[in-house]
Amino acid sequence: MTDREVKPPVTLSGYQVTLRDVARDDLEMIRNWRNDPETRQHMLSQETISPEQQSAWFDRLQSDPCQRQWLILYRDKPIGVASIKSVDEGVPLDAASRVEPGLYIADLAYRGNILAFAPTLLMNDYCFGQLGASELQATVKEDNEAALRYNRKLGYREVEHQSGLVRIALGPEDYEVSSAPIKAFLSRPVRR
Repeated sequence: MTDREVKPPVTLSGYQVTLRDVARDDLEMIRNWRNDPETRQHMLSQETISPEQQSAWFDRLQSDPCQRQWLILYRDKPIGVASIKSVDEGVPLDAASRVEPGLYIADLAYRGNILAFAPTLLMNDYCFGQLGASELQATVKEDNEAALRYNRKLGYREVEHQSGLVRIALGPEDYEVSSAPIKAFLSRPVRR
């Protein structure tokens, strides 16, 4: 993919949610979510994002084969953002053996709810099943106990503690075993 090529869209659906590529029309909503102090406090970079920074980020994203950003939809309503990126600098996602997923649920009605696992399950299934990743990795702030607990339920293990950060990792086998009960629950028929 050249610098000017736009990535083909990827939409994922399952476990009661849909992940669709972030669109330019989503930027201000996402920027407001990301700048919310309650969300920002858990980010590795806690700076307030300007409209210009958000637009520049989106422009870079369009042709970057090493990452993907999705809007999370539940019943067609945006509730958060999910992302994946190659851990190895410059290695495109479709060739990466290690991938870093990211997620935040902006809608308070779904934060801390079992539904918050749905986008992660979709991303993990995609990373292991379609991209062929051998490991997922993430870095979490040491004081973000909710995120650490969430990831432990999915099978992540802590591999390193350094400077207030915890690096965690997940392999496909641990993921399959740990996620099976959550997948079963979220895959059941939904009454509307």
